Amino acid sequence: MPTSATGTNKRGGFTLLEVLVVLAIVAVLAAVAALAVGGVGSRRVENAARRAEALLTLACERAAMTGRDIGVAVLTDGLRFGYLVEQGWQPVGDDPADPLRPRALGEAIRLSVEREGELLDLADDPPTAPHLACSSSGELTPFVLEIAGEADAQRWHLRGTLDGTLALQAVDGDG
Repeated sequence: MPTSATGTNKRGGFTLLEVLVVLAIVAVLAAVAALAVGGVGSRRVENAARRAEALLTLACERAAMTGRDIGVAVLTDGLRFGYLVEQGWQPVGDDPADPLRPRALGEAIRLSVEREGELLDLADDPPTAPHLACSSSGELTPFVLEIAGEADAQRWHLRGTLDGTLALQAVDGDG
């Protein structure tokens, strides 16, 4: 049996303290990994909601700056923008350089929109008319846009008011 310089027997292996330290480190790393992976669905829905808010803000700012009213069609999974002209609604094309081109808000994202307390039918694809409008005077069709993931309990509501204000709010599973 090997002996140390002091003459005591030395066995190979780890002390209980060393094992406990390693277990604590592994537990912390596992918790960090679980938190990072566990929130992916919720972050995906939040990102889609923030993207919808940014696109609607851009559309309304463009309407005010150009003097041209902009209509917004809500699809079940995205937004479609277009100009309101005498001939009706002319959707913006698929030009990659145009920020108001048709936009899907993400995989497994589902939208619904309520206007004047009534849930609108989003069955038309492609849409034949807009559901909302940003006017060149700064007004906006009042609405509530719900952004949700297919399997997520978390949902977001984007509220638009007549004065052109947008407000984004997380909604719990009951609300």
